[in-house]
Amino acid sequence: MTPAREPQGETRQDSRPEPEGHDDFEPVRRVGKPPGGRPARPDLLVAQGPPRRRGPNGGRHHRSAAAPSAVRRSSPIRSRRGRSLVIPFLMVLVLTAAVGGGLVLWGWMSSPFASGLRLVGDDFSSGDQAFVPPAGGGDGSSQVLNSIASDGSTVVAVGTDTTSPLPRPLFLVSPDGGATWRLGELAGPVREGGPTTVSLVAGGDGRWVAVGYELAGPPGLWTSTDGLTWIEVEPGGSTFKAGDRIMDLARTSSGFVAVGATVPADGNQRAAAWTSADGRSWTPVQARDLDVPGGVRSLKTVAARGDTVAALADREGGGVVTLRSDDGGESWRRGDKELDGVAAQPGSLAVAGKQFVLVPSQQRSAKGETAVYCSSDGGDWSRCGAITGLDRQGIGVRRLAAFPGGLAAVADSGPGSYTVYTSKDGRQWARGTGLGRVPGTLRALAISGDGTLVVGGDEPGAGVDNRLVLMTAPRGGEARQVSLDAITGLTRPAREMTRVAAGRDGFVAVGAMSGDAGIWTSPDGERWTPGGPAQVLGGDRRQALSDIAYGRRGWLAVGSTMSSVASTEPLLVTSEDGRNWRRVPVMGALKPEGADETSLVPHAVAAGPSGYVLAGEERNLSGTVPVLWFSADLKRFTRAGKLPAGGAGVRLYDVAPTSSGYMAVGGAGTRDGETGVVWVSADGADWTARKPVLPAGATAASLRHVVTYGGQAVVAGVARTPDGERAFTAISRDNGTTWRTVWLPAEGAAAVQDLAAVEHGVVAVGWQGTPGEGDSVVWTSGDGLSWQRHAPTQGQLAGDGAQGFGAVAVSGDQVVALGRSTTYDADHLTLWRSTLDGGR
Repeated sequence: MTPAREPQGETRQDSRPEPEGHDDFEPVRRVGKPPGGRPARPDLLVAQGPPRRRGPNGGRHHRSAAAPSAVRRSSPIRSRRGRSLVIPFLMVLVLTAAVGGGLVLWGWMSSPFASGLRLVGDDFSSGDQAFVPPAGGGDGSSQVLNSIASDGSTVVAVGTDTTSPLPRPLFLVSPDGGATWRLGELAGPVREGGPTTVSLVAGGDGRWVAVGYELAGPPGLWTSTDGLTWIEVEPGGSTFKAGDRIMDLARTSSGFVAVGATVPADGNQRAAAWTSADGRSWTPVQARDLDVPGGVRSLKTVAARGDTVAALADREGGGVVTLRSDDGGESWRRGDKELDGVAAQPGSLAVAGKQFVLVPSQQRSAKGETAVYCSSDGGDWSRCGAITGLDRQGIGVRRLAAFPGGLAAVADSGPGSYTVYTSKDGRQWARGTGLGRVPGTLRALAISGDGTLVVGGDEPGAGVDNRLVLMTAPRGGEARQVSLDAITGLTRPAREMTRVAAGRDGFVAVGAMSGDAGIWTSPDGERWTPGGPAQVLGGDRRQALSDIAYGRRGWLAVGSTMSSVASTEPLLVTSEDGRNWRRVPVMGALKPEGADETSLVPHAVAAGPSGYVLAGEERNLSGTVPVLWFSADLKRFTRAGKLPAGGAGVRLYDVAPTSSGYMAVGGAGTRDGETGVVWVSADGADWTARKPVLPAGATAASLRHVVTYGGQAVVAGVARTPDGERAFTAISRDNGTTWRTVWLPAEGAAAVQDLAAVEHGVVAVGWQGTPGEGDSVVWTSGDGLSWQRHAPTQGQLAGDGAQGFGAVAVSGDQVVALGRSTTYDADHLTLWRSTLDGGR
């Protein structure tokens, strides 16, 4: 039989001849010829040659050496009953057919049996029901309200929700002045890596804008015509860049004005302002218009009366600088004088009638007074009144808001208690509604058209919860808390299933639930039981497990636990049976070094013939470096002291056993120039770097997952190409010296989230489609190069929102995948099972 050509899209990383003594690898051969002379399909390739050495066959990180009986229960894939009789019969039938159609019939009849690994059947069930959070305590939610705005009877509150692994921006809307509330709607997907923190909102007359703050990118932007349905502004359609910070936002007659700070090319922060007619396209104000003698580093607050705009900034060296604009913020000039002894803060400037009013926040005299300043044009300011009788133990006024009847200021009235002061024009103030004790932190204030006061913030809840606070007080009435549980889609429990593996007695899954680490066991992948005891997996702060492996000493699960508000340390738990667990003491090589603000976290683990290898990272004020540990007995752990090139710029994502030791994979360099990293080790302590892996035609690549079977390594990653990011796999049969790469078949974009090795190939899981709107997908391959794609559609595995599998394990021929289905107002775990047919 003629040797087959390389599969379509395949590239060889190194064209040198394969070295002698390389690991076993079966040459790929084609069976027959495609009908009509069409190019042969790569998905019909099969492997020929001597039987492979038996691999781990039970999950991602089982060792490839001879295993004890516990692991050998991850048995080879069983052929379907009767297959051995059917194939010879078909071969006889084909060979006796007419010569003119024999080759065509051979190719057509043999393809179902020669396509390598195949999945038979789909069994979907709810992961929410399989992985139930423990009774009592909180649900691990993490939500914050940052800003509130009103226009007539429409009130909009914005914030962020980081409860789920896919954070979301929060929009809460009341159409009736705060009487009833509902979750807003987000048109389009919540993009992974997209903006999620909404810090400010402003609007009216059919135009609303919300802006956010992102540490690693430009400010997020969303627009709405009614305050209910919001559309994210694509980053490419905005003039904002990383380093821009919007401190305040106002609605003008001609659109919107935003003020804050920017960091230009010289690295020196300076004041900045932007204007927009529609909230989508923004124009930066010329720097010379904001150039103030003495210098200002940022504009802190802004208010608008029509297109007359006033802004305040703290001048370097002290004092408040005032600026005004008569054209909606397009051009500015400095005010007549500075305001000494005043600090500008967001939420301290408003409009009452025909004048601007400044009530300095968090500034109170020893007599319990806060001075009030007024200006008719935003440039000429003078003291016009004072709020008196403030609590002398408090910090003064917290927030200021305007409404058609005047102004309202919320100030401290005791520990955790607040009182509202009202004024028609900023000159005379009266003590009004007492809010009583407001739980948590008050961050936002607005007043609806009918005078209903709305305040928002957040408070610590049970366990590690951080919950929203939303209160309303009708004019002349008592304040009450809004029932957040009645808002459909607002509350969601914190839960994530990160990995699943197969061992002696079935499957073990790990992750996090309600802020604590979680472990579940199952004999068949369908019925799941929590592992424990709870005190091993819980703690005062957040815990999570990210990976698990089964080896000679039993199970090892790794993750992280917060040792303080700013520090994270390793969380390691071990078990012999997968049900009863004990925590490994954090000491010696597992103990973070240096300052308190340190994060030392293992996120991947593999079990090999000589022990266990852990991969992670250490992050502190000096930067981030990769970390590798080794343990032969799960009692003593050694940190690898010397890494290739010191590990500079490297991020390790996964680790696996090989026939000669261990392999770790990841990426190095910046996102635009990242290259795939491969490190190998014979003992888990001394590591050597292989050549970077970069598919042909790609400008950057990162390796995210690795498994080994049959003496060869298979990696999966993502590469940046001129056409966008693409998922790829690569195989090596010489311990990472040379690689052959191939693009994964997919409908649209795709990403591999996990790999599992079996005796005759590899199973990969992830998502495909439009980012943020993709569907669950499974790939199978007998050689790591020719892939079959399987897209289940049952239940929540496809449809609206983002679906995908994040973990997979195989025991015998039973495949178990765990995933997630997320929309803006719903978040569910998914559980999928199938059967592998090796086609042999």
